[in-house]
Amino acid sequence: MADETTDLLRRLASLPANRRAAALRLLGRDSGAGSLRPRPDPSAPVRLSSGQEQVWLTDLMTGEPGSLVDHVAFRLTGPLDLAALQAAFGDLVARHEPLRSRLIRQGEMPMLVSGSAPVDVSVTELPAQGVAVATAAATSDLAVPFDLEQGPLARLRLYRLSPDDHVLVLASHHMVTDGVSQGVLLVDLEALYQARREGRPAALPPLTVHYGDFAEWQRGFLAGDRLTALTRYWTDRLADASARLALPLDRPRSARRGGAYLDAVAPAGLADRVTAAARQHATTPFVVLLTAFRLLLWRLTGARDTLVGTPISARPLAETENMVGYFLNMVVLRGAADPDASVRDLVAAEHASAMSAYAHQDLPFEQLVAQLRPPREIGSTPLVQTVFSVEGQPGMSGSYLGVDCEEIVLTGGWAQYDLMVKVVRDADLTARWDFDDAIMDVSRIAQWAQEFWALVDAVVDDPDRRVRDIPGLGDVPPAPAQADVEVLAWAGTAERVEPQGYLQETIAAAWQALLGVSPGAHDALFDLGGHSLTVAQLSFRLSEAFHAPVGVAELFGYQTVAAQAEYVEGLLLDRAARLSPDELARLLDGRS
Repeated sequence: MADETTDLLRRLASLPANRRAAALRLLGRDSGAGSLRPRPDPSAPVRLSSGQEQVWLTDLMTGEPGSLVDHVAFRLTGPLDLAALQAAFGDLVARHEPLRSRLIRQGEMPMLVSGSAPVDVSVTELPAQGVAVATAAATSDLAVPFDLEQGPLARLRLYRLSPDDHVLVLASHHMVTDGVSQGVLLVDLEALYQARREGRPAALPPLTVHYGDFAEWQRGFLAGDRLTALTRYWTDRLADASARLALPLDRPRSARRGGAYLDAVAPAGLADRVTAAARQHATTPFVVLLTAFRLLLWRLTGARDTLVGTPISARPLAETENMVGYFLNMVVLRGAADPDASVRDLVAAEHASAMSAYAHQDLPFEQLVAQLRPPREIGSTPLVQTVFSVEGQPGMSGSYLGVDCEEIVLTGGWAQYDLMVKVVRDADLTARWDFDDAIMDVSRIAQWAQEFWALVDAVVDDPDRRVRDIPGLGDVPPAPAQADVEVLAWAGTAERVEPQGYLQETIAAAWQALLGVSPGAHDALFDLGGHSLTVAQLSFRLSEAFHAPVGVAELFGYQTVAAQAEYVEGLLLDRAARLSPDELARLLDGRS
């Protein structure tokens, strides 16, 4: 259910606060930042955390704001008290500030403001229908975006097949929850439900601090010498690394992503062998499985030196352990596939790389991207395009809300990366391959999944085997030289060309206001210090300047002043062709 960190981080999270603080100091992550304090005015707007900004920008890139939805879904068998459940969800929204937040803008800066919010809960009657009908209805409802500016940012849907058969879906926007938060919400909802049924207060501790307090604390924590040291570590660690992994694709990229998944179960007995190999190497199953995944990437791309992202639940303070909010940070793991090394050597190198990265995990991914300024490609994420994680526990099952419970999977949504592989350490090991089906076919993913399990088998079979002796790795061709990607037409020119004409000059002025430098017509936005948040702010500014919807995704595709001027010119010509007589008259009179 929760997003996986690793066994190491789970053990860290399970320690008492004082021992966790000692462990963090040993790992070089002692925050020294004191405890979290409530904001003087909880109703005042608060700037998004670094992680929230990244989710918000990704959400804008989908072209359907509000569509990045987290959810958990269950089939509940047994009688439910619907009135108590609806009231309990209202109590849940009142208890956790992020669920009653909404997005506002102060200038070009996104902010969250919390207050009272309507409770979005509904019951759909589906008498005498099968569970397939309920899951289809739930999937359709899940595709409805949240209204970020109006809120609320959480909703509960119940599909009633009979008095003793329901499908329950708890959904929230990804900007306000993560996997750990979902677990907190489920625990609290059950406690509030039982309290409502019994007519008593819920036995839940009061919340004195909320995620907005953490967001403010984080910006103070990531400053000064600490920020300088983190930035220096990551720039040194990732120096000269290739920021693009050229996975084989079935179709060219576009600005719009797809989304699909494939579940692949490991061969019988492999799960126990992975656990045994991890003990033998004095590491975690995550590292053993990552070693095999790194070898798969080498086989697929020919690139020996690769970057893989892994999501970390970064909850550095005791007060954040059971806090609802978005705490995920993408940590970049750099590794190499050396054909002349032994499996033992590769696993040891992956272990050392992971430990070092975890000790420096506090630098937000977006700040790392802004610092490194990797090349950008339409329809692709910067720096890492593949993500790998391991989840230590299978989905929830057993009993929930006093009735039998079975977790179910709903499809749909957008792929945030080219490829995300999450291995669940259930009885057999199940790998979920989330992928962008706009560029890759499921048949290709199925083949990769089969190859992955074969490589896992080889990695755990003989630690002293040379990598080149593993079947399929004896003669991996080198990665082809990557030609300049055609979308990088904004790569800049040697000679400065001044912006010319109303459109270019207006756009250049917006760049200067945001970046503090005067751009040439063919300078690249990211070369001048721009980053993802700059693109969003530029979208707002140009939309207001030209009275036209200048899209974030489109600005990523047109990253010079000249290219953006051509894009805006097309927007304005389209707008002129669609003006009503009244709008045309107002425009010609200078009133619009």
